[in-house]
Amino acid sequence: MSKKLHEKQQRRLAQEAKRARQKKEHRRANLITVGIAAAVAIAVVAAILLGGDGPTENVGVAVSEANCTERETFESEGNQHVDLGTPVDYEANPPTTGNHWPPEAVAEAGFSEEPVQPESVVHNQEHGQLVIYYNPDADQEVLDQIEDLVEQERQATIGVPWDGIEDPYNYVLTAWNGETDEGVQMSCENPSQEVWNTWREDFQGKGPENVGIPTFSE
Repeated sequence: MSKKLHEKQQRRLAQEAKRARQKKEHRRANLITVGIAAAVAIAVVAAILLGGDGPTENVGVAVSEANCTERETFESEGNQHVDLGTPVDYEANPPTTGNHWPPEAVAEAGFSEEPVQPESVVHNQEHGQLVIYYNPDADQEVLDQIEDLVEQERQATIGVPWDGIEDPYNYVLTAWNGETDEGVQMSCENPSQEVWNTWREDFQGKGPENVGIPTFSE
């Protein structure tokens, strides 16, 4: 075999080997892509099944067993920003409306085991977020149920401890009603999905300053 023919065959074999490697790498890349897509799909399904926004379970007791007070309304105590760190005296206890700290001090949504300054939380209420002030000394079952209610739609709800809630009540639902520019609160002893759903339907995402907090519908 001539040297020229030998070199030609070597080049052909090298090209075929290169194409074979490319096909193998392409198939491998496709398998990795499919695997990632499958993993993402499984994660999404798991998140849906394991919990997320919305009333996915029936927490607590019936309305008749919740032992709630009548709703109490309060005239607006103001809506101005004050300098960060400036204390504000609120007439409503816990507060529902009033002057508050600026946007950079808005409280993080969700359930908190640590106290949060009311001057921060009131700003959240102005945005239409609901605040559940709870007695930190309540039974653990009650605290767990309150956390479950908060986490049903975390971006729209805040749960914070509050000292001084009167017996026999364990928590206070609060909101800033944007339609009337009034504060609203109601004290309850036992968590109740029915009570919570009604409160969300009436006040969630309906504060005087709309920033995209979703309203509620079952």
